[in-house]
Amino acid sequence: MFKLKYLRIGFQPEISAIELNYFRGAVIKAVNKENVLFHNHEEEGFRYGYPLIQYKRIKGKPVLVCLQEGTEQIHDFFGRRVTKIQLGNRSVEISIENMNLKDISLEVSKQHFHYNIENWLALSSDSFKVYKEMESMEERKGFLSRILRGNLLAMAKGLKWFIKEQVEVKIYQLDGPKMVPYKETKLMAFEATFSCNINLPSSIGLGKGSAKGFGTITAMRYEED
Repeated sequence: MFKLKYLRIGFQPEISAIELNYFRGAVIKAVNKENVLFHNHEEEGFRYGYPLIQYKRIKGKPVLVCLQEGTEQIHDFFGRRVTKIQLGNRSVEISIENMNLKDISLEVSKQHFHYNIENWLALSSDSFKVYKEMESMEERKGFLSRILRGNLLAMAKGLKWFIKEQVEVKIYQLDGPKMVPYKETKLMAFEATFSCNINLPSSIGLGKGSAKGFGTITAMRYEED
């Protein structure tokens, strides 16, 4: 069993999808780029570990998800007492709408838990070639299930949770791909319903761009024995 410190902070007012990156930039600007966990860039390059501060847009509103050390480092932002931020061409006043801080016990279980994942950037240029050659949807689901399992294990390793048990992942429903903007280009993103035998907290991200709102999961209400 692994203990995860989890903090979810919801803000208001609503922002557009394109304004999420501006929201991220405003938070980073407020802390003067002093804390690596806010932007994942170091002097020698990019910090490749799993992001411990993640920026989301959920139900139209900006959300910060902080994990482990991120739950402590977020005080650097709140200590600045930021009440107004610049989102592109508009200046908005922000306030906290809700906050949820808790310790979560993660473990590989005999149960299978169900999740949705949105804007999941599953494929690299190499894996896209393999995916494209697959003829059946079931074959593609199986291929993407293995990639998603790899994303889960990478997340666990980034949290310093070294899993010894067998992790099982199965995608049941798959939509996409659709093209979404990412940095200076566009990438293919999927939405999927999947099950796995780990009890994951809602709103965390998996895969590429997870710090910037991609690959965000939502726990479904039912479980499978």
